[in-house]
Amino acid sequence: MNNRATILASLILILGIATNLILEQDDEELPPVASSQNDPDLYMLNATITQFDTKGTLQHKIRADRFTHFPLTDVTSLIYPNLQLFSDSRTEPWDIEAKNGRLLSQSVYREEIVELWDNVLAVQQSDAGHFINIQTQSLTIYPEREYAETDQKVYIDDNSGRTSAAGMKAFFHLGKFIFYSTPTERVHTIFLPEFKRHPD
Repeated sequence: MNNRATILASLILILGIATNLILEQDDEELPPVASSQNDPDLYMLNATITQFDTKGTLQHKIRADRFTHFPLTDVTSLIYPNLQLFSDSRTEPWDIEAKNGRLLSQSVYREEIVELWDNVLAVQQSDAGHFINIQTQSLTIYPEREYAETDQKVYIDDNSGRTSAAGMKAFFHLGKFIFYSTPTERVHTIFLPEFKRHPD
């Protein structure tokens, strides 16, 4: 009885060792696990990208503390981005900044898009003292069309007063804004007194 138990234990031990050796050999033959195909392939620090139109006219500039490009999606993340939109020589550029953003490059399927979020501020100011400030938490910008939109609460300040709304479409090259309301958030405008608008 003892001999049978010894033989059985020996066979189990040998079978276990053989199985372990086969598994280790299979693991060695497996190819290494590939890294994610969307790992960043480009970093830029404190850089500026300048875009011109087909006529060679300056269209816009994008500056950021950090650019990180992801090849699979062709998306570039932006840390502390700043976008300048240049309409023409007759108007001042729009200066738009935020804490975070991303750049979706132009392709066959989409136009270039800049998405900004976290304390977005867009400013246009003239030498004569006229200004427009736009504040919101997110803004999607289409630089080629000089168009932007948001479905977040937005505040617009200018020399005349302040307007708040639930959302906005902005046609920068036309100086035209369309505001939206919701059942809980109405479009509201406050006009400053005349003497504050023109102190001199």
